[in-house]
Amino acid sequence: MSDDFSLDELLNRSYYAFKDAEDQVGQCNVLVIGKTGVGKSTLINSVFRQRLAETGVGRPITQGIRQYTKPNCPITVYDTPGLELNAEQIKVIQLNVAKLIEDQRLLHPKEHIHVIWYCINHSANRIESVEENWLKEMEVKDVPVLLVLTQTTSKKPGEFFKQLEHMNLPVSQIIPVMAEPEEIDEDYTVKSHGLDKLVDATVQLLPEVAKKAFVKEQIANIALKSDMAFKYLSAYVAGSAIVGATPVPFADAPILMAMQTAMIANITVIFGMPFDKGFISAMLSAISGTGGVTAVGRSIVTNLIKMIPGAGTVVGGAISGATAAALTLALGLAYIEVLKAYMKAQVNGEELSLQQLTKMFVDFYKEYASSGRKTLNDEQQNQPKPPNKIDIE
Repeated sequence: MSDDFSLDELLNRSYYAFKDAEDQVGQCNVLVIGKTGVGKSTLINSVFRQRLAETGVGRPITQGIRQYTKPNCPITVYDTPGLELNAEQIKVIQLNVAKLIEDQRLLHPKEHIHVIWYCINHSANRIESVEENWLKEMEVKDVPVLLVLTQTTSKKPGEFFKQLEHMNLPVSQIIPVMAEPEEIDEDYTVKSHGLDKLVDATVQLLPEVAKKAFVKEQIANIALKSDMAFKYLSAYVAGSAIVGATPVPFADAPILMAMQTAMIANITVIFGMPFDKGFISAMLSAISGTGGVTAVGRSIVTNLIKMIPGAGTVVGGAISGATAAALTLALGLAYIEVLKAYMKAQVNGEELSLQQLTKMFVDFYKEYASSGRKTLNDEQQNQPKPPNKIDIE
């Protein structure tokens, strides 16, 4: 079998790998409770890439509970009004919430209620006894609860936060958030904060069936996407090393190509990106140069083999397991870096052209291959940028 593939052939393989990866995403169901005006819709829309809580989208499923989801979205949010109603209405809502949790538990695990966000407006400066009692009742339902203090204008813990901590409420964590920036006056605007911590805490509580779906759809913590993508990358690198240990003749490069195509597809899905033929085409073409497109072929090996520390040489037209693994690792790390930059630009309302992205991809690819780095660049430690990387700051 030839080691050269047309772009159309490789795109077709990529598309089917992408669809297969999407099928493995799972499902996550979040129950959100809080009084009217506490900012639940703003919170939901700020966390997830699809604006789930838009007016008129929610479907009533019981008295007081609305279901928010969208086609091809693995997130379902159940929105429940808080306790500003009269005693009789409150009791009905509590019973309906308990029934929802129990009914969903009888279904497949992906249909369970996986986490509860109980929202209280920070400026209220009090938790009512009926709310405290409801939290205690939900404890026996065995669904993890995060107490979310919405509209918290300061990042520093306030007196209300400290008071709640001392109450030892049956919640996993208390997380202050400011979902959207709020203009206090013409000279001062409170920046949004806390959403990344809420997302991180939620992921820690979710079962495996729900984690990938949640990480994929959330946009508040891009580092979580990178972390999950890196775990998938590590598995593919190990697999490519085994395949390469044969060793792999250039003519058998399709074995590695299939593995790397699946890796790229999974990373794309984890970042919540659609299959964009133009984007994928540009990325694949960028690393193979002109002519036929290959995953691990002559063009890549010729350009990068000498850059990989300790990779050895090409013997008899074959690449070693170490070389195959190093090339796969560099490819995956570079792709994650590009998607991180792309998503950060989107969140900030900026645009990166395909030309910028492809150049960035090639630069990252060369940098990772030549440096021998086995992990993502740690932005917190101010790692040097790859050569010729376009600055998007």
